[in-house]
Amino acid sequence: MPRKTAKQNERAKILVVDDKDQMRDVLRKFLAAEGYLVETAADGKDALRKFSENKFELVLSDIKMPTMDGAELLAEILKINPQAIVILMTAFGSIEAAVAAIKLGAADYVSKPFQMEDVLFRISRALKEKHLEKRVADLESEIQKQSAMQKFIGGSAAIKRLKQIIERIAPTGDTVLITGETGTGKELVARSLHEASGRNKKNFVALDCSSIPETLIEAELFGHEKGTFTGATDTRAGLFELASDGTLFLDEVETLSLAVQAKLLRVLQEKVFRRVGGRIDVAFQARVIAATNQNLAQMINEEKFRRDLFYRLNVLPVEIPPLRERREDVPEIVAYLLAKRARELNTEKFKITPEAMNALQNHEWRGNVRELENVVSYITALGGNTIDAADLPAQFQNLKYQIQNFKGEENTGNGQATLAEIEKIHILRTLQTVGGNRVQASKLLGVDRRTLYNKLRQYEIEE
Repeated sequence: MPRKTAKQNERAKILVVDDKDQMRDVLRKFLAAEGYLVETAADGKDALRKFSENKFELVLSDIKMPTMDGAELLAEILKINPQAIVILMTAFGSIEAAVAAIKLGAADYVSKPFQMEDVLFRISRALKEKHLEKRVADLESEIQKQSAMQKFIGGSAAIKRLKQIIERIAPTGDTVLITGETGTGKELVARSLHEASGRNKKNFVALDCSSIPETLIEAELFGHEKGTFTGATDTRAGLFELASDGTLFLDEVETLSLAVQAKLLRVLQEKVFRRVGGRIDVAFQARVIAATNQNLAQMINEEKFRRDLFYRLNVLPVEIPPLRERREDVPEIVAYLLAKRARELNTEKFKITPEAMNALQNHEWRGNVRELENVVSYITALGGNTIDAADLPAQFQNLKYQIQNFKGEENTGNGQATLAEIEKIHILRTLQTVGGNRVQASKLLGVDRRTLYNKLRQYEIEE
């Protein structure tokens, strides 16, 4: 009976190769019912001819066949298309041959006798991995010509909306206040606004206000005259002057002292400033973009931030959504970061299993994209070129990260559900989503099938 995945699979064309009529027929009917387009071949030579004449997304072939066995067929297919996906079927006693074939380029193997669900799972996984590899390749070809705007990876509604806002307000010269959690990419938004404006040929000057001691911040922003203080041996231009008629980006603006806030307010109002120790007004024409990860309204109530400065900065507000609110973007971001790391480390392309990707996609990401980038750096530095869930940092191995995206307050009485109750309901809902298919459920849950079966017995979920 066709599953809900049929529409997703209908464009994938598979070539099944086996010298046994019954096996070919069973596989053809099963895969066709799943929505795949299926052709068959009775031997390696016939398969090679069909592969040469048609475009197949995947080849599922037996290893032991007369005339041309599966390993030989694999080698010939890879000569035609080095990117071809080949899964080999082998009897239990020929596992060594299958492993050897994988070293030669096979994507996976399945042992006979096998369950059809296992075959389906391996096919689906191989196709997804290939799709991700293609996405990585596409990203690699664009990386060198990417602007800041293009580095917003993802197709979620939140990212699309953010890009629209940037495009609309970039041409104006109005002051912008960017808000968002740590690691969301506030400087990237600022650079995007600069690049999409008429100031893009001028200077983009950025300052992390929290990185400069309070005693030096004024000289850093406004510059100083010679002899103003010990060490001021020359007149020095500040960032306001260096920005000229370009863009000045002030990150973590909430860390400025109230005294400096007052001087910043004057610059925004009067469009002039004075160097420290100076008596002459210097014209200021740059666009100011400020950013904060704090609640400025609360800081105003606590008298830690000037209300009038807030209104001067908040002319055009831009809020960046946290990564946990756009989890659908995680796979593309990971693909981009893995491609970047492969170039940095001068190594082969990294692959990531669906189980590992599922764990990353369901993580809370309190540090947002910056935290994700750190995790990718960790797993690529310590692991091999294929990244599995077991290669992820310790926090991903804990059960709570597998169920954190589940709202346990639903259907749990007074909302005081135990962790076990939440896990049981989550497993049941996942099984319901995939129509009871335990192979697919274990994949979505980010655990292996043995772990899922143990949980089913533990929670007395009927077979």
